Amino acid sequence: MSVGAGRRAVVRAGRILRFLGWFGARVVVANLVVAREILTPGWRLCPAIVRVPLIEASSTELALTALCVGLVPGTLTVAVRTAPPVLFVHGMYADDPDEFRREIVELERKLLLAVRPVGREPTTSAPTVGDVDGR
Repeated sequence: MSVGAGRRAVVRAGRILRFLGWFGARVVVANLVVAREILTPGWRLCPAIVRVPLIEASSTELALTALCVGLVPGTLTVAVRTAPPVLFVHGMYADDPDEFRREIVELERKLLLAVRPVGREPTTSAPTVGDVDGR
């Protein structure tokens, strides 16, 4: 293994670990929010299905993003469109659709940074303007 390949492996491993730490913290916080909702019904529940345009990604990256969204309590990927890449996500707390959309796009960006090879990081951001269904 060359020095460059070794450095890339270390950088990528660090990115994966950072993502897992960030995502793990997000899952814990989401669990606490959902637990609070269960203990105090009507706390701030505002369900909606939000259209989330994504960064151009491979089908594997799109599937990983959809799976990660579904792992976070309070969110569920309802539908996936590949061209252009769009997720339709049900959120229990989507009172501000633009903020909800930004959180999903942030998850996707951090995931792509972790899974893509060093030097092929996501450079463009997805559009944040979309529409909300189910309001």
